[in-house]
Amino acid sequence: MLRISVLNGSDTARFKLEGKLAHEWVREAQVAWAAHMVLHGNKEMVVDLYDVCFVDEAGRQLLVEMHGAGAKLVGSGPMMSVLIDEINEDDQDVHESGEDERNIQEFES
Repeated sequence: MLRISVLNGSDTARFKLEGKLAHEWVREAQVAWAAHMVLHGNKEMVVDLYDVCFVDEAGRQLLVEMHGAGAKLVGSGPMMSVLIDEINEDDQDVHESGEDERNIQEFES
């Protein structure tokens, strides 16, 4: 089971997940995230993972997409801390290697 809550501040929107980000719940989170971005895309985004107890590969990919859209992932505990660090490091590696720029140039050609 997954609970999704949205907490809106004046400058920041918090997308809070609680439970398991896995299986059919990943699709529910994707739909909620897309709606959230339409309504609050101009605000700083925070994805709150403090109460997530499990993430499968599809859930991890969704978190990568959220991070790629500019959201800050926050959470604690051994699993979440490592997962967030991996996503941040992977993103940093892409930027440092220039892959984004090469992909953009290939797309424009």
